Amino acid sequence: MYRINLNKIKGTLLLVICLVGVVIADAGQRIQIVDERGKSVPFAAIIWDEGKGVVADTEGYFSLDKIPSASKIKIAAMGYTQVELHIDELKSMKKVVLQSSLSELGEVVVTGNFGPQSAKQSTYMVRTIDQQVIQSRAAMNLQEVLNTELGIRFSQDNALGSSNLEMNGLSGQNVKILIDGVPMVGRQGVNNEINLNQIDVNMIERIEIVEGPMSVIYGADALAGVINIITKNGQGVNSYSITARIQEETAGNEYSPFAGLGTHIRSIGASWRQSEHLSFRGGFTQNNFGGWKGGDEGRQHRWLPKSQNLANASVAFNKGDFELDYSVDFLDETINSLGPENRLEVIDTDFITTRWMHRINGRWELKPTFQLSMQAAYTDFRRETQTWVTNVRTNERSLSRQQGAQAMLNYEGITFRLLANWMLSPTLTLIPGVDINTENGVGDRISENRGIQDYAAFLTGEWKPTKFLQIRPGLRKAYNSAYEAPPLIPSLNAKVALSASWDFRLSYANGFRAPSIRELYFNFFDASHSIRGNPDLVAETSDSYNFSFTHEKTLQRNTFKFALNGFYNDVRNRIGFTIDPEDPRITTMFNIDRFRSQGLMANATLMGAQWSVDIGTSYIGRFNQLTVEQASLPSMLYSPEINTNLTYRLPGPKTQFNLFYKWTGPLPAFQMQLDGQGELRPMEVELAGFHWMDFTINQPLKNGLRINVGVRNALNVVDIESTAMAGSAHGGGPMRPMGVGRSYFLGLTYQLSK
Repeated sequence: MYRINLNKIKGTLLLVICLVGVVIADAGQRIQIVDERGKSVPFAAIIWDEGKGVVADTEGYFSLDKIPSASKIKIAAMGYTQVELHIDELKSMKKVVLQSSLSELGEVVVTGNFGPQSAKQSTYMVRTIDQQVIQSRAAMNLQEVLNTELGIRFSQDNALGSSNLEMNGLSGQNVKILIDGVPMVGRQGVNNEINLNQIDVNMIERIEIVEGPMSVIYGADALAGVINIITKNGQGVNSYSITARIQEETAGNEYSPFAGLGTHIRSIGASWRQSEHLSFRGGFTQNNFGGWKGGDEGRQHRWLPKSQNLANASVAFNKGDFELDYSVDFLDETINSLGPENRLEVIDTDFITTRWMHRINGRWELKPTFQLSMQAAYTDFRRETQTWVTNVRTNERSLSRQQGAQAMLNYEGITFRLLANWMLSPTLTLIPGVDINTENGVGDRISENRGIQDYAAFLTGEWKPTKFLQIRPGLRKAYNSAYEAPPLIPSLNAKVALSASWDFRLSYANGFRAPSIRELYFNFFDASHSIRGNPDLVAETSDSYNFSFTHEKTLQRNTFKFALNGFYNDVRNRIGFTIDPEDPRITTMFNIDRFRSQGLMANATLMGAQWSVDIGTSYIGRFNQLTVEQASLPSMLYSPEINTNLTYRLPGPKTQFNLFYKWTGPLPAFQMQLDGQGELRPMEVELAGFHWMDFTINQPLKNGLRINVGVRNALNVVDIESTAMAGSAHGGGPMRPMGVGRSYFLGLTYQLSK
């Protein structure tokens, strides 16, 4: 019989306990670094004397045995407030809590990144227009916010009541417009671009502008860059905010109170954060413009009357490692084009736009070093043209029965993006993703088509081999149902910290832009347009190079910033207008073999406690297409710009004075024209330069009230002269519309918040 020896068992247990104790003692005390919600902070830095330290692991743990005794410890991580502790304090702790602090990041940007990132640390060159600037401009639309920005030009299509954008020498059809990172659908107008003035300026928190191709991250139409509109959201717990705005503005010297002539803005918005897990936001804006005759007699307007109703709502939920929010935006716009007088009947046209945009953003942190992000959107965009005939004698009104007098266009777009953020180490992060975009358009002016489907996978990431160097390569592989996409779309961004105050950025990117449904299948004929689509178009592709030097330094209590940017874009198969060889009365779309743009921009900002001065200049060249056949002509044609923004706030009453100014230099070009002998020769033409200046005063009052007063277009710009001949695509003449003359506004804003 086998007998159990209790003494041997006790001895064995004692030996095991001792061995475990030795192992534990050898491992040292482990402490975890977490945020205020208890989530671990990976790769936090633990630093002691003489700059020595260790890095926490992927779960935020570090061991005390590697830290010398009697040390004073600093624990830091990007986006968190630094904590200082003594080694003896750490020995009695199991966790160290770091408080989130976006102020630690300085100016924060999100475009092109997985989450908020310091603008100084970003490899992209991002321009930010914050809410304070938007409020100080008292703008009624986005064009009034952006029209004094360097490298950005606007033109007006008064036949359709829309504005057209150009950025860095490339047209607005090459600029991707995003709302909270989600692409917009519904390009309109003959220039095939998103109308920025159909976005509610009152819901905007800030605007981020990234120049240069972003095709790897955002796909087609991002050849010139992206404009990302970040919307407002609630802050704090158990908090609310209510904002109401009313503003009256003249249209030149034309105005009637509260309705009719002039511009009349009514807006209300509210946000409510019920708890740390649930928040709501909603808003409504009514923007009515009575048109502008500019001294002309009769029924017709030089700038068409327009009424807009814009609404938005969102609900956001987060719990633990999961975040989800849903948003919806609604637009209802009517533009009225009144026809000329007639003794029997008059013919008027209404352009009616309706847009619903549903967006879902989600984020799920599976572990501290691996997160998933999802974006999905559905857009229903309708553009209706109604032509009315009114009997002058009886005043009876009915829809015209003439062919093409009535038209309906309907675009439906679906976007889905899934990204992962995988932190492999403190110096290496990978971001793989998939991108799906579909767009379908039907209507009276669109020939039959099967829509456009775009599917893509991409991989980007960031590598920091040293604390001075960041490298961000990227690749995208795309398939499109309507065009042949490039086999691979590469990009490479790099940032070098030359010193504590100087940074250098360099980037290369291959861009592309898909021909849209409008360019492929859209046929548009009216008194001002004769355009036919071309289903044989191919995609535009480009190679782009960008660089920038940035400098930021604090001088006593003032901050000085300087930026020098340069770019070069080489575009192949650029889509443009040409005369239809089968019918010279019609303009159609075609692919131009080559187009280039290049330029330099410099900007300096000096900010004090009560004032700021911002001065910038740019010199942008555009390719002269006629040099392909006329080698003696200059290949690049340059246009300069100068802008200045001044702000001063009185210390006592806090009255703020703002001056926004920009000189847009002449835009030269060459055009084939008949000479005195009736022969076609290249002739130099020019769109004249002009000065634009806005002056505003913002005065905070008691109980959350703020008054805005000012003058817009103070230099009274109305039309600018063009020596180019009017083309068959657009009606027009030697004068191009730019503004409605010097206008005055008075507004009142009320904000109640807790």
